[in-house]
Amino acid sequence: MKKKYFLIFSLSKFLFLSTFLVLFLFIFGSCNSRQIISENLDEKDQRKVIYGQPVSIKNTDFTIVPMQIVDERDIADARYTDDGKTVEDISQNAHNLIFFDEKTKETHLLTTQKFKRIAFSFEEIGTYKESSTIILYKTIHEDYNKDGFYDWKDAVVMYVSDDRGRYFRAVTPKNTRTIDWTVEKEKGQIYFRYISDSDSNRIFDLKDPVYINKLDLKQLRDSKSLKDSTQISTPLINAEERKRYEDILLSK
Repeated sequence: MKKKYFLIFSLSKFLFLSTFLVLFLFIFGSCNSRQIISENLDEKDQRKVIYGQPVSIKNTDFTIVPMQIVDERDIADARYTDDGKTVEDISQNAHNLIFFDEKTKETHLLTTQKFKRIAFSFEEIGTYKESSTIILYKTIHEDYNKDGFYDWKDAVVMYVSDDRGRYFRAVTPKNTRTIDWTVEKEKGQIYFRYISDSDSNRIFDLKDPVYINKLDLKQLRDSKSLKDSTQISTPLINAEERKRYEDILLSK
């Protein structure tokens, strides 16, 4: 009889601990900074747009207002603090951006493309005689690795525009992930390193090759008539030279 009671008690204790563990993982797992994909996010009546804090662009009359799409359930969850500010920095997790001209009071969207995530930063390039501020954008188009999140482990395509949000152009290829970039300010050039998913397994790792593309400020100025999706950077090393150099390095 004691064994029977002990078995029932142990089973009840196990069920209690299991339930507690599931609730713990659910509550604290939802606090992850990654953006979870909502099943209902494609239903328009289930979505709302929230606006981040305006960001002024240095030496211009333009201001950026980040926009983010959220599920209605998320709004009541933890999107705003008691003083009305957003908990997360929407400028690094936006879906689109509004550019506001302080002089003319006109506004325009950065792009009509659909992005799952946009983060932006400013870079100043050029000499003291001719210096320009450009805006770089890290973008996510899809849940590339199919892990249920939109985060920087997915394919990350870099875009660029001028300091007024015009000439929004791609600088790295689709289905690649940008590693970093180097600004040669006085030359008016930026070098982008990125990984290509060469084996198409939707994972970016050391088995995949790393490439470098170069962007000249002149290329951005000459791209006025091109579409947003057009890639305007060029490979630093062409495919033939790359293979030849690698063969020399790897030869015994």
